[in-house]
Parts: sequence; structure tokens; C-alpha cells
Amino acid sequence: MLTASVVLLGAALVAPAVAYGQDAAAEKMLLANERAINEAVLKGDVAAFKERVGADSWAIDSMSGRMSTAEFAKTLPQMSKDLKVTSFDLTDPKTLWVDANTGVLMYRFVAKGTYQGQPVPDSYASTVYNKRSGKWIAVFHQESPVMPAPPKK
Repeated sequence: MLTASVVLLGAALVAPAVAYGQDAAAEKMLLANERAINEAVLKGDVAAFKERVGADSWAIDSMSGRMSTAEFAKTLPQMSKDLKVTSFDLTDPKTLWVDANTGVLMYRFVAKGTYQGQPVPDSYASTVYNKRSGKWIAVFHQESPVMPAPPKK
């Protein structure tokens, strides 16, 4: 009886994660949204940015710290003038499903270009998306610079 209970408990814990992780169409949509948000930032297109990012959302990174979407949108036109990016990619994307309406998109941001004359560093990024009124909206974004590997001894 104990073995059957453990098996049933294990199945109950794993089943929701498997069910949420099988929405390939939603994962493609999240990645497409993320690309569109990045393109909007590079172009300084506040309207396109706000179309996919919640008005109540937040972001955090090593340069700006914690910032609301409203604060970020104010800085976007000047930021885009300081950005000189010729190409970018979101590599190795993975989605962690919290529930059927919430997913965390994780990836490595790789760009060729400069920001205020300095090379744009690669970063690990994650964005939490929430499905609101049938539309996937970014509600939180985080970036961490990729650190160089320590020297081999």
C-alpha cells in the first residue's frame, strides 16, 4: 500500500509539469514575443514594446537595477539612440511552465554591437509571461551578464 501511495503521489506531482510543458505553440509564441520586444527596444519603438509588455511589469538587470515598465519606457528612446546593434539572437531557449497561463522563457542573449561605445555583452535572460485575455504578456524580465569562465589550473 505504501508503494502504491508513493507512486500515485509521484505521478500527481509530475503530471502537471508534463502537461504544461507540452504546449509547443505557446512556447513558439513566447519566443516570437521576446524577439519582437528586443526589436522594439533596439528601435526605440515604445508602442511595440508596450504591446507585449504589461503596464504593471518589472525588470531587473546589472546596469539599471530594478525598474518598472513605465520607467523603462521613458528611457527607451534615448537608450535606442545609444545602441548600435547589427544583429542579435536568443539562443538555447527553454520554457519552464508554472501553470497553463504562466511560463518562464529562459535564453542566452547574444548580440553584435555597442551600447554607449562599449561592446554589448552576452547575457542570460528570463522573462515571465502570463496569458491575459488570450494574449501572452511579459510581466517580469531579468538579465545577468555572462561571466568569463575561470582560468583552468
